[in-house]
Amino acid sequence: MRKVLLQIIIFSLLFIVVFTINRALMQLNFIPGNLVSDKNEFIQMYLLGAYHDIRFLSVAFLPLLLCSFIALVFSKKKRNLTIGGGVLKTYRIASSFYIAFISFICIGFSYAKYYYYEIYKSKFDIFIFGLKDDNAQAILNIIYNDYPILKILILMFVFGIFCVFINLKILGLKLKPINLKFSMLILLNFILIGIYILALRGPFRHVAINVQNYSFSQLSVLNDTMLNPIMAFSWAFKQYRQEESFKTISSLKAQELKNKLFDDLHTSPKNIQAEKIHPSVFVNLMESFGLNLADFSNEEHNFLGALQPHFEKDFVFKRFLSAYNGTIPSFANLFFLSPFQYISTSKFQKTYLDLTPIAVYKKAGYRVIFVSAGNGSWQNVKNYLGVLGVDEIIDENVLMKEYKQAKISENGYGIADKYLYKKVYELLQENPHNTLIIGLTISNHPPYKIAQEGLPKLENIPQALLDLLPYEKSKQENIIKAYTYANNEFGKFLDKVKQSSFKDSVIIAATGDHRVREMGIDLNSQKAFAYSVPFYLYVPKILQNDIYYDKNRLGSHKDIFPTLYALSLSNVHYLSLGGRNMLAKPKDEKLEFAFNDVVWADKNGVYIGDKGYFFENNHTLKDNNKAFKLDEYHKNFAQFYNELNFYQLGQRLGIAK
Repeated sequence: MRKVLLQIIIFSLLFIVVFTINRALMQLNFIPGNLVSDKNEFIQMYLLGAYHDIRFLSVAFLPLLLCSFIALVFSKKKRNLTIGGGVLKTYRIASSFYIAFISFICIGFSYAKYYYYEIYKSKFDIFIFGLKDDNAQAILNIIYNDYPILKILILMFVFGIFCVFINLKILGLKLKPINLKFSMLILLNFILIGIYILALRGPFRHVAINVQNYSFSQLSVLNDTMLNPIMAFSWAFKQYRQEESFKTISSLKAQELKNKLFDDLHTSPKNIQAEKIHPSVFVNLMESFGLNLADFSNEEHNFLGALQPHFEKDFVFKRFLSAYNGTIPSFANLFFLSPFQYISTSKFQKTYLDLTPIAVYKKAGYRVIFVSAGNGSWQNVKNYLGVLGVDEIIDENVLMKEYKQAKISENGYGIADKYLYKKVYELLQENPHNTLIIGLTISNHPPYKIAQEGLPKLENIPQALLDLLPYEKSKQENIIKAYTYANNEFGKFLDKVKQSSFKDSVIIAATGDHRVREMGIDLNSQKAFAYSVPFYLYVPKILQNDIYYDKNRLGSHKDIFPTLYALSLSNVHYLSLGGRNMLAKPKDEKLEFAFNDVVWADKNGVYIGDKGYFFENNHTLKDNNKAFKLDEYHKNFAQFYNELNFYQLGQRLGIAK
């Protein structure tokens, strides 16, 4: 056991040195000294990089650790922590080959990372797998002629031999036997397992550095240099495999579906007031802002906090569904009009996508800003939004630099929402016209460790709510408090906006990315309601022209931007699959529906699978569990809608048949 631990520790340190040298060479050649104003970012780059290396190496050396445990279990002398003779001989050979292999890939991937960045100015991404679709022979000839392949191979071989030599020396050590009590042996092994788990997961963040949150700097070169090359390659490979789910129908079938359902190209109405004012628009996508928890609000329990009075005064649609039931699919559907949730990490991540809400507002002369309380590397949105034309991208790293207290609230997923709202307020104050701000909050996300100051009293939580939260009491309370905190902070932001000098020149929209997923679902009445999120709108009086407001109107994410186009722009062409202005009188009965990936609804009821269920009443999405048969239109609607949705994306990407 001790020799195995020596192997893991010594070779981990050796390979960390290899990766560190790689980072030093990249810093020397790709990062000009005057590019980085805060030299502490270099320290972060090396420290976080070493931690990322540890994550890879702890996985890589896990087989050796398992071998040591197996040797302990089957050893005749279970208290002897050395490996027996016969086993040692086999282990010596196997571990030498294995460590040589690890050494090869560490050197090889380090060189590949360096030269890949030199060419593409990026970490390993999905484009590395384009080799199979190109002239492979020509590419291999270029690599052979332009790069020191033979020198790299020789170095890999020499380094591998060196590692085998070190390995044999370690296994040849004469260590004095240590006799331990069985209880102490068990304790030490549990401590070892605990340390190993920390190496795998990370001691200082709820979520270890991964493809979602590896960004620590505004400079992509620092983020890319920090990463372990083998981990980065594995992310790219996973993203490559995810593309297999992207399929499109033929253009002929697409036209047939449009004839059955609806067209996807539209023009917003002429809006004279919008032409005069050019109002700024803030679209706030709020984490887990589901109505399944808000439904329990009453006079005693206000889970909306400071948002409650705004819900009473402004426009709110509660018979409303999120497009999907995860953050990135809803985000992609809402802002990219993409049913393919992996678009920002796929081979299309560097392809400009037209007809997005970003494109519509840009063509109308708007400046577009993205503000996130989370990490910009999440789903590669920072880079992808740049490709789509977003003018400024602000994430947790920027916010923590501007607001020093924000760092205290960081929980591995992001920082407290109040700093996002503070920044958005400043942006609106500076840009009360011609600006679209896209916001993404994070506070209502596990592990629910955001500061919860200034919340309304939450004593005596209804038992019916607690029954839907199958956790221990402390977690139940944290879930409810985080939900209330997120709503309360948004409400306080609205309070401030409505008292500002720019209150008559901004439109604010908010919705949830998905339901409160920790809550159980009562399938007897919540087939659609469990997936409901609100659509909130603050519209200044001066822009409320020809408003038709039916708070019980059905809708979903597809309807948000058609509504905003009508309120803030004039005569713009846009793409929407079944979307319409929620504040205009209904014109086409086929558009009066709400659609979620799991369930959809129209005036007749809720549809899930091949069954329909009547509403409890026409003021709610709750159903009475009474089923009815579907006609052909309703039976096939969800399939047709999804097929048409993927087709429009394929058409915009130029890959539709």
